[in-house]
Amino acid sequence: MFDQGDVLAGTKFRTVYFYEPIMIDQNEKVKTLPTAFWTDLHSLVAGLTEKKRQVIFFGRDIEGEARTEISPATDYFYLDRRRPGQDWPDAKGTDGAHGTLASKGVVASLHEPAYLLPVSSTPYFAMMRSSAGPTTSAIARWLNIVLDLEKVGDRLELRAVTRGDQMARLGKAQSATKLHIKILPGAMQSEEPQGRFGKALKEAQSVSYGSVSVDMTISYGNVEPDDAGGQELIRDVKELLNASTTFRKAEATVIVENEEGELVRDKIDFLRDRITVRQQIGADADEEPTPTVVLDAMFEAIREFRQEL
Repeated sequence: MFDQGDVLAGTKFRTVYFYEPIMIDQNEKVKTLPTAFWTDLHSLVAGLTEKKRQVIFFGRDIEGEARTEISPATDYFYLDRRRPGQDWPDAKGTDGAHGTLASKGVVASLHEPAYLLPVSSTPYFAMMRSSAGPTTSAIARWLNIVLDLEKVGDRLELRAVTRGDQMARLGKAQSATKLHIKILPGAMQSEEPQGRFGKALKEAQSVSYGSVSVDMTISYGNVEPDDAGGQELIRDVKELLNASTTFRKAEATVIVENEEGELVRDKIDFLRDRITVRQQIGADADEEPTPTVVLDAMFEAIREFRQEL
């Protein structure tokens, strides 16, 4: 199911991503989240009806649950994205004949999962998803809906965790003048970008049915962008960085104010310092990815992640 990784010596490896939830109020000010944010969220989601745990994101049903596993003993969140019937693979029945899953009566529906596991004593969480599971944007949307943030005018954003100060530098930028992104084949297949740059990347990759890498650059050159154009490019940078897309390159040139109050250009290389962990899942490639198998792997990734903090 988790087929977005390498197979090495019969074993599957997956990428575990790390994010920090950031609460922003209606005045665009960052609010401090309570230390018990994840515990409170787990209790809240556990008490919601099934209907209130469902959202529609770009026409796809996304449903989430607050779960508790016995081994390993932990609370976590499970989200899934329902696959349309036309995407179902065929199956081989006990009679040896091939046919559709529906004709074999094997399952009622198929769902692509994402696991969210809070990193204890930190504001961060780890995320592992199937190749067609809920995207980071879909997960952020689900969190905003279940928290009912629209009532108070707040919003929750998910920001990728980096080793350095790249995201802080991006946050201080007034605009961007250049963006250079290179993505691997299939990287945009399950993403639903809202920014124009992300949409252009996805469209370019779809020309060859997602089987090629795409290297795209947008640049104002020596011309200073107007406020609207530069700020829109900043939003596109943030959206792409916070997606679970696999990059070969992720660089941006931004305009910031230095200590003397002058506007200067700052080139940021995001890929070099974004924290992700490639983690073995199970004993071999055919082992069923049960919650126990997935969570054990995620705890191993978290142990490595803590060494980077």
